[in-house]
Amino acid sequence: MISKKSQNKSKGNAIETQAVAYLMREGYKVVARNYAYRGGELDIVARDGSTLVFVEVKSVWNNQQGNPAARVNASKQAKIWQTACHFLATQKEIAPNGFDEPCRFDVLSARVYQQPMQFNHIKNAFEGKQVIPSI
Repeated sequence: MISKKSQNKSKGNAIETQAVAYLMREGYKVVARNYAYRGGELDIVARDGSTLVFVEVKSVWNNQQGNPAARVNASKQAKIWQTACHFLATQKEIAPNGFDEPCRFDVLSARVYQQPMQFNHIKNAFEGKQVIPSI
């Protein structure tokens, strides 16, 4: 028997794959997926020109689950920020300028039950903290 957590992860991976395809059609260059650090995860890291974009992907599967983008709350934003800082500090081949790299945080949300499924792309969805955490 497949657990609900396993099913959700599989669904999430499928939506993230579609999100990658969407971003590529929009001219982004995807440079990393599912980068994890201390309980946080970056779903997609992509380049939009010279800007490094950390993309959080959220989806809902029925009309009872509300707005998927609203799930990127303050706590989630803080985890994304911490993970993005670690990424910038350690991934020199992708982000050679480290913390001086131009960056932004986007959210791609989808209501999977609506067909055809479309992504709502919120650019600059939130700002990172002003203080760089110790890594």
